[in-house]
Amino acid sequence: MMLNMKKIVLDCLGGDNGLPAMVGGALVALKQNPELQLVMVGDASVIKPQVEQFGDRVEIIDTKVNIAMDEHPTTAIRTKTDSSLVLGLEQLKTRDDCGAFVSAGSTGAVLTGGFMKIGRIPGVSRPALCPVMPTLIEGQEFMLLDAGANMDCTAVQLVQFAVMADAYKKAMGMEQPRVALLNVGTEETKGNEVVKTAHAMLIKLHNAGIINFVGNVEPDQVFKGSVDVVVADGFWGNVLLKTSEGMAKFVFKSLKSIIKSSFSAKIGALFLGRKLKKFKAEKMDKTNATIFLGLKKSVVKMHGNADARKVTSALQYAMTVVDLDLHQRIEQAIAKVETLLGENA
Repeated sequence: MMLNMKKIVLDCLGGDNGLPAMVGGALVALKQNPELQLVMVGDASVIKPQVEQFGDRVEIIDTKVNIAMDEHPTTAIRTKTDSSLVLGLEQLKTRDDCGAFVSAGSTGAVLTGGFMKIGRIPGVSRPALCPVMPTLIEGQEFMLLDAGANMDCTAVQLVQFAVMADAYKKAMGMEQPRVALLNVGTEETKGNEVVKTAHAMLIKLHNAGIINFVGNVEPDQVFKGSVDVVVADGFWGNVLLKTSEGMAKFVFKSLKSIIKSSFSAKIGALFLGRKLKKFKAEKMDKTNATIFLGLKKSVVKMHGNADARKVTSALQYAMTVVDLDLHQRIEQAIAKVETLLGENA
C-alpha cells in the first residue's frame, strides 16, 4: 500500500449500531494498517478521545445529525445538509486528498447522495451495487451486480454493468474476467426480452475483444467458481444475494443445533470450531461491503447492521479500491462500448 494513499471518509452515525461500531471498527483498522488515514464524520465529543493516539492520521468532522433508515432519501439529502452522510459525501466531492466514502446508512440515501453529490461517470446510465461473493474454489470469488440499486433495467444498462465490472476486475489485476448474465438457463434463447437483448449485445462486445462474455449462468452454478462477474438487474441480483445470505444463516444455525444435540457432536465441534469461524470470516462475510460502480469517486456501502468487525473489514476493502483510478478506467471502457454499439448504447 502506498504511503500517499488518499484518505477514507467514514460516516460514523449511519447504520443500526451507530458510533460504537464505527469507532470500534475504525480503531482496529487504524492499528492494523499504518497507512490508513480517516476523516471521521460524527459526534466529536465521543470520537476524539478514542482516536487521539493516531494524531494527524484522523480528522474529525463534528455533527450529531443522522439520516434514519426510514427517511425518504431525496428529501433527507436535500434537507439534512448537516447530517453525517451529506457532510461525508461533501468531503469526498470537494477534496482531492479524499478518495473513498464508507457508510452503513440507508442504501437509498447513500445511492441518492452519491448521485446528487458525487455524480455519475460520463456515459453511465445508473450506478450499480456490486458485492463480492464466495465460491467453492479457494481464493476465488465473483462480483454480483446489480445487487439492489436498480430494480428495473434496460438491456443497455445490463451491458454497462458488465463493462464496469470488467474494468474493476482488470484494475484489480485480473486479465480476462469471465462475465456472465444471470438467467434461468444457459441457452441464449432463455430469459425475458431484456436479458436476451443484453446477451446479443454482450456477444458483440466479446467478438470485438472488449469483454470476455461467457454466456448465461444459472443461480445454482454461480458459486462453483466458473465465472468472475454475474450481471443481473437489481431485483434478481438482490434476490440471489439475500437468498444466499439466508441459506448461509440457515446452515450455520442448523449446525449449532446438531452440535448441541449430542456429546460426540460437541467433541467434534471442539476440533472444527476454529475452522468454521475462519470459513465464516473468509467466505460468508464477503458481502458486507460493496462499492457503487459508476460514480465519479468510490462510495462504499456496508450492511446496515454492521458491527465493529465488519466496519474494520469495510475500511480494509475501501483501502483496496481508493487508488485504483476506477473513474477513468470505467469512462474509457464505456466510451468504447458506445462507439461499437452505436444507437443501441
